[in-house]
Amino acid sequence: MVPLSADALRLLSVLLHYPDDDLLGHLDEIAAAAGLVPEEDIQTAAEGFLSYLGAHPPIRLQENFTAAFDMRPETTLNLTYHAFGDNEKRAAALARLQHVYDQAGWERTTGELPDYLPLMLEFLSIQPRPESVLPVWQCLRATAALAAGLEKTAPVYAALLRPLAGAATAVCPDDGRVPGQD
Repeated sequence: MVPLSADALRLLSVLLHYPDDDLLGHLDEIAAAAGLVPEEDIQTAAEGFLSYLGAHPPIRLQENFTAAFDMRPETTLNLTYHAFGDNEKRAAALARLQHVYDQAGWERTTGELPDYLPLMLEFLSIQPRPESVLPVWQCLRATAALAAGLEKTAPVYAALLRPLAGAATAVCPDDGRVPGQD
């Protein structure tokens, strides 16, 4: 079972990046790509998000992103933090994620940690079989808590995360295992 299409994963990865000039300068192309995504819930969330991006000046979008994801640990885009906080168990989960990337022959091109959500989505978009990368999907279960944490302060981001949280639960039901570990 493929929980989300590669196009949906790639789109979510792009939309969850910091709203810099590169992202904001490609809104028409992103909107066109969003229209091709087969999942209606992703299309709807993307359309709402693109409207939000188009309705605000870049500085406001950047302030909102920073307030949503960088100022509150409970809504960080580094997903292992949600399960472990900052401790040695998190370090082990990060190492496990990096091992999955290495095994797949995939090299991170940014300085972000292996649990950074947009990076994880980019990786998953090129993986044809979810079962081959279960630690990544297990980690994505944290998107449910992340979406809930964003409901009141950044609902437009929460809307992007809800379909992803559902897909992560479908791939890896909550079976008591710790996200990011076998």
